[in-house]
Order: sequence, then structure tokens, then C-alpha cells
Amino acid sequence: MRLLGMVVAVLCLVGSASGETEYDPLVVVNPVPAVVRTADEAALISDVNIVRIRHGIPTLRTDSRLTEVALSHAENMAARRFFGHTGPDGVDLPARLARAGLQWTVAAENIALDSDEAHANNALVNSSEHLANILDPRVRKIGVAALGVGHQATLYVEDFAL
Repeated sequence: MRLLGMVVAVLCLVGSASGETEYDPLVVVNPVPAVVRTADEAALISDVNIVRIRHGIPTLRTDSRLTEVALSHAENMAARRFFGHTGPDGVDLPARLARAGLQWTVAAENIALDSDEAHANNALVNSSEHLANILDPRVRKIGVAALGVGHQATLYVEDFAL
């Protein structure tokens, strides 16, 4: 299992004087050393594919390189204490995919911080923007990371690509 350092203490939404930042500070109550939750990853992939089947859309196949990109992003959020698709250094999903040597024509990402996989999946499915990523018929591959960072606090990253 991979372990990271402790993450400090609640997700806060913050804007700056010049407008909103592209990320939010990540504060976790009752932090624990970060640990990959592989059972949650498998469950989330299964739940995504169940939603796609219900909508008549082909299921996604897991891609190990996308999974590594997702995990790297979750670890970066935990270590640098931010929550967002673009980090404090300006690195976003396209840049992360390029760094991993992945070629893609369509890519999307969902992130969540929740108490467990079922709640995270429910929150993503009940958000129109996140659901649109899940149901995008153009994507064929998925990589998922579930990184426990606190008591009942797990970062979830779903990366989709074609």
C-alpha cells in the first residue's frame, strides 16, 4: 500500500479577491496516513458501468495508466492540501495525461471527497456535470483512484478518456 504524510483537518470553499481559485483548500478532520482503497476503486468502476448500462451506453474498460494518473492526482491533492481539477501549480488533466505519455482525443475527470464509495458515487451521479462525464458515449477507458485521507474521508478521482 502507498502511504503519504498526514493531511490536516473539512473541505472549505474559498474564493480570492480576483475571483475564485481553480482549486479549494483541502482540510480533513481526523486525518490518517493516506492509503489506497482498492476495493473502493473496483466498486466505483462497477457503479459507473452500471449507470452506463442503464442508459444504454457501452461499459468502460479499466486502463492502468489512467488509474496511475488518477492516483497521482489524488496523492498530489492530499500532499499539497488542495481539492480541484487544476492544482496550485496550474497542472490540469490534459497536462497530467501528457506527462504520463497518454494520447487522447476526449478526456474528463470527476473528483469527490466523501465518507465512502457509495456516497461519492451517489453525489457524482446526482450532479449533472459529473453525470455527463460518466455518460459520455465517446469515452471508452476509465482510471479510478480512492485514497483514504481521514476518518470517513476518502478522495475519489475518476479519469475518463478516449
